Formats: sequence, structure tokens, C-alpha cells
Amino acid sequence: MKKNLIFLMMMSGVMSFSQNCNYGVASDGIANGENISTGGNFEYTSASDFDIEFGKMLTVNNVKFNVLKGTADLSYVNIYFYADNAGKPGGLIRSFENIVPTSQTFKYTFEDNSAYEINVDLPTTFDLPKGKYYLSVQGKPGDSTPASWEINKQETTKLGRFDFSKFDSEDWFGGFAYYDHVFQVSGICSATGETQPDYGTPSSQGNAGNNHETGGSMPGRSLADDIIVPDNTKFTLTNFKISTLQLGNIKNATINIRASVDDAPGEVLYSFENIGPKTENYFGYWPVPGYPLDVVAVDLDFELPQAVELSSGKYFIEVRATPVLFTDYLRWEATSHSGIGSDSYTSYDDGETWESNEGYNFVFDAIGFSKSSLAVSDFNKNNFRFYPNPVKDELTIVSENEVSRISIFNVAGQLVKDVEFKNNKADVSDLNTGIYIGKITLKNGQTQTIKVIKK
Repeated sequence: MKKNLIFLMMMSGVMSFSQNCNYGVASDGIANGENISTGGNFEYTSASDFDIEFGKMLTVNNVKFNVLKGTADLSYVNIYFYADNAGKPGGLIRSFENIVPTSQTFKYTFEDNSAYEINVDLPTTFDLPKGKYYLSVQGKPGDSTPASWEINKQETTKLGRFDFSKFDSEDWFGGFAYYDHVFQVSGICSATGETQPDYGTPSSQGNAGNNHETGGSMPGRSLADDIIVPDNTKFTLTNFKISTLQLGNIKNATINIRASVDDAPGEVLYSFENIGPKTENYFGYWPVPGYPLDVVAVDLDFELPQAVELSSGKYFIEVRATPVLFTDYLRWEATSHSGIGSDSYTSYDDGETWESNEGYNFVFDAIGFSKSSLAVSDFNKNNFRFYPNPVKDELTIVSENEVSRISIFNVAGQLVKDVEFKNNKADVSDLNTGIYIGKITLKNGQTQTIKVIKK
């Protein structure tokens, strides 16, 4: 009896941390779609993204998606799951081919087009931890009518990216049509037991737009604007959202956090290369003075791969968009209204020199957490900082009290490098890519540990 009771308690614990859950986009009932036909003369493929949140593991067991088709059932479907790679479908995680759907249910008819829900119980389950993933589907038509994956209205806001498509063996192509596919990925969500660090109270700051009046051109240049962390405050930056005006796409961008030198962008403190937006949302077409076409207003939210802790002071956040073919117009929205700190800046040489955009600020939200830092340690009173992080070759540490050396340990606690400082710099070029702990010793004997990311 006691053994059975313990077993029941264990089962209750498992069940309390697991539940049915799903991710996807609901139908707007407009009966519009994108060709996903397979098994014919040409192969049409599309992909739509979804995000598993922190602290959860999704065990996928079912996929549903809406298809516009003829009266005959689809003969079979192909289902693929891809990892994210710099803002587009990357490595294949799992594939299910030539699967006969569990059910194909009529949903509605609109303007002579009929939508059906294709329900597929997957033959095997698999796990997806936190991250962005792409679902790709194909359907073999049962008659002469192509199979088209239903899409929703451009105005529908969802948490995700605009969708991708490809033709035969061509590369993925996306972001130029501002819609999302209708689908649902379902399974069992289990708690991983992970907990977020205590970063403090949710906080944000930014510059509000002024009816999309203008913007700074992004292709081939770097743009930056400033944020200010108040005195006695630590701000942990986790997301950076920008407003854009575009006829094209931002596949991904490099985001740098720079120091402020004479109220202009200075040295790079943190760098995140080629990260795709976590979400894109459409806000209509807008006229632009001097441009012959209306352009699209799109907000992009970049989730930083690593939370960045910023002490009191002024910083510049730089965005450098990766060029995308067929992008005719791409600008970071700007406003003539007053904003945070000084004006925005543009660099035409990858951040070596900067020009002020006098009278204009870029439209953004710097999102994260704030916490009081009144109880600072004696070490922090040395105005200590280090950069860049991630670092490639040389780590710079600046402190009012001279730095003596840095001892670098791997995550297993083993000493891998012991470096004396020369001109506030340490050579770390021989370290392998990864995460390390650095123990810094000042000439006055004080020590401090930092996390160093070697790229």
C-alpha cells in the first residue's frame, strides 16, 4: 500500500508539470493561400515559425494546418521541422513524408474557395526545447486543384515572423508578403525546472514614432541611437524592438551595444551578429515624401541571445541590417520629436566614424529589467568595465584602479589561461570558442569575476 501511494505521488508530480499545449495561428476566414503542392511536375514548399518559451519542453505529437483544395482528399502530406538559422529555416530536425492525414475536415467556403483542416497524428513524437522553429508542409492534391496552405490577413498581429516559401530546390525566400500561415503544432509541454535570474522589475525606454514621417536608410550602413541608464540603477537589456519602413525584408541584423564617447557611439561593449527578429508585425502602407510608392510599416523585435547588464550611464545601440536581394526600400523609422539623450547617428564605414542625424531620433524600445544598484561593491566603485563581449582576439578592461592580471577558467572550473595585462588589454585569441569565467585581480589586491564569451 505504501509503495502504491509513493507511485501515485510521483505520477501526480509529473502530471503537475505537464500539460497539453499548442502553438500556431488561427484562421481569419479569407480563403487565401500559398501553393504547397507536391508530387507533380514542380515542388512548392512553405514554412511558418513558432517559439517554445523559456522553461518548457514541447513533446510534439500532432500537426494541423488549413488547406484550400478541391473536393478530393489530399493523397498524402509531407511535414518538416527546421531549426532557426540567422532568421530563416535552417537545419532539418525531423521529417515525416508520405503521411496519410488522420482527418481532412471542411471548415468554410469564401468566394468559391473551400478551406479544410488537415489533421495529422505524427507516427513518432520528439522533443523541442526553448527556441524558434519552423514548420514546413506539403500536400499531394487528390484532383486537379492545387493544394494551398491558408494564409491570414496582413493586419493580423501574431508572435512570429512573416512566412517563408521555396520553389523546387531554390533557397528559402520570405518576408516580402506580410502574412502568416494557419497552423497548429500540438503536444505535451513539460516544465524543465529552469528559472530566470532575478533581473529586477520589467522596464523599457525608447523613442515614440510620429506617424512614420521619415527614416534612416539601412542597407550598407550602421545606425545607432542612445539609451540612458539612471544613476544607482542596473538595466538588463533582453530585447530591442525597432520600427521600420520597408518594401522588402530584414532577414537578420547585427546588434552592437556601444559606449558613449562625447555623446557619440564609442567602442563596442557587446556584439550579437546575424540574429533574426523573433517577431515581425505589420502596420499598414504609408506614403513617403519623395518616394513614388507607399511603403510598409513593420515592427521587429530582436531577442538578444544573451541578456546584457548595463550600469548607470549612457550607451548607444547600433543596428546593422544584413543586405537582402530585392529589397528596394528599407529604413529605420525616425522622428523629429525629442527623444532620449542626443540625436541618432549613422556610420558609412562599419562603425569606424559616425555622423549625427541632427534633429532626428530613431523609433525603438529597449526592453528589459531594472534594479537598484545603490549597494555597490568597492570593486564597482573603480568604474570598472570590460569589452568586447563576445570577444575574438583581445579583451580590454578599464578601471580607475590598475588591472594586474586575469585568470581564465572553463565551465568545469579548470584554469585554462593566466594573463598579465598590458595597456589594459589581454590576448585571448588562443582560447577555443565557448563560455569562460574570468577572475580579475587589481593592483590594490581586489578581485572580481566576470563571464567571458569567446567567439
